[in-house]
Amino acid sequence: MATSTEKLAQLFSASALAQQGRPLVPPRQPGITPDSAKAVSEILEDNHRKTHIFFNEKKFHNHAAHHILAIFAMGADRTLLNAAYQTHAVYQRPLLESPGPIDEKNWKEHIDDERYYQSYLSFFEKQVLEKGVSNAFEQYILSKDANLVPATQSGKAPHMLSRFLGGFLHSHIHAGYGAEFGVLGMWAEAFAQACLDNSNPPDLLPASLFDVKDGELSLVSQLGKLTVSPTKASHTPGPHALSLLGRMVSDPSFAPSAIGIPVPEGVYADMQRIVDVVGDKLKAFLEEWIVEPTKESLEQKITELIWMNVLMYTVPGYAERDGGEDEKKEFRADFFLMHLVTSVLFLPTLVEQLPLQRAVALVRAYFISSLMFYIIRGRPQLPIAEFYRGTTATTTPPGPQPTPSVKLGNATAASVTPQADKIPSAWAPATKIITPNPWHPILQTTLVHPSEHLCKLQRALAHFSACFGLTPPGAFASLNGPGLDGIELLDGTIFVRAAALTANRLRWMREGQDGGSFDLKPFF
Repeated sequence: MATSTEKLAQLFSASALAQQGRPLVPPRQPGITPDSAKAVSEILEDNHRKTHIFFNEKKFHNHAAHHILAIFAMGADRTLLNAAYQTHAVYQRPLLESPGPIDEKNWKEHIDDERYYQSYLSFFEKQVLEKGVSNAFEQYILSKDANLVPATQSGKAPHMLSRFLGGFLHSHIHAGYGAEFGVLGMWAEAFAQACLDNSNPPDLLPASLFDVKDGELSLVSQLGKLTVSPTKASHTPGPHALSLLGRMVSDPSFAPSAIGIPVPEGVYADMQRIVDVVGDKLKAFLEEWIVEPTKESLEQKITELIWMNVLMYTVPGYAERDGGEDEKKEFRADFFLMHLVTSVLFLPTLVEQLPLQRAVALVRAYFISSLMFYIIRGRPQLPIAEFYRGTTATTTPPGPQPTPSVKLGNATAASVTPQADKIPSAWAPATKIITPNPWHPILQTTLVHPSEHLCKLQRALAHFSACFGLTPPGAFASLNGPGLDGIELLDGTIFVRAAALTANRLRWMREGQDGGSFDLKPFF
């Protein structure tokens, strides 16, 4: 008797092919060598000793270390690493001596004064080395003292978590690289940067976020590494992050015109305006989005944030492509929403450094900050069905293509015999022979592209694809509701679709195209 269809589905389940227990932290790719690691160490030391964390007076960030570590993890050798570093070194500001020292008594007094970067750097080097990363992270970023207790002389509260997530998440990203690669110096740089960077509005975060009871400070890492769990709409209490995003997108009160942005004073004034007008609604979303102090809840909620932030970057970029700065009008690679993708990559690594309750606070603060950033960019709609109709999960790079052997594809389906050197054309169409895996040409061209943001983004998307690529259409169908048209189509191909669209927008420079850029114009 033939095996039933139901039994076959159990015996050969597609979902069983998922790599259960895969770490949410990205792995190194083949190509790393002792020499490339030594080159990275030399470059990071040089950058640390010689340069300021901001390369101009507008607090634009030094991205050299990000670029170097991203392409190192993707397999860049010493020659490529040194060449990439030189593209940054030529325009950095020098590290100058500060007006005075920073210590444990006065560290709150010079918040926001970038002249003190060198002193803050020295101070946090000492804290990281003597107290350890976890203790320093908790004490200077997530504790009540570091956020709500005012400085003795200035009388101003430091609000360090708002600063850590401010500057469009750059301190968070910088610390994330330090955490992932074990670079203590980058932790010190990140903490110093957070003291001096532009802050998110402190009143976006409820004061209760910093209340932690005694006995609730076991480290997340003591419970094991955060790993990929099977994709579900949600298996924790409360709504999914995507549901709350949909409600925000469909609520007219969150429209830029209703809030009254942009304002002439600039983006940080826009943030304050958002908090003043709809801050209570955002905080209500935060209360609904429940993160429990367990390893399983943290894994689930970080997974929700990955899907949410990739969706916010990708779908509007395609739907609003005609309003962007790309003359080809193929994709609008928003520079700021891109940072939501590159930053969420580091949440698993960062929370593993923290006690459970502090990890919950960081994840919740990151969630509400992501929603605020989306409003700042115009709160664009999310026509998911349109996105899937108009994009594909394949790509072929421009320029000359390989000429496959005649033994590839020269058999006919009717006369196939097992031959190790032949692939019948019925099995492998010409396009698949040329580009059997779209990720390989995408990552190859990314490695040598001069954009320091492209490598960070494509590496994140590639990792998310490895983690969640087997997610089938329909996995999120239960979330169907306002603002999420076509959510039932959302699947694991969104990551390669996003990467291919971005590669086209930034151009395939390795293959001969002139470089493109990310888009700065907001969605309003």
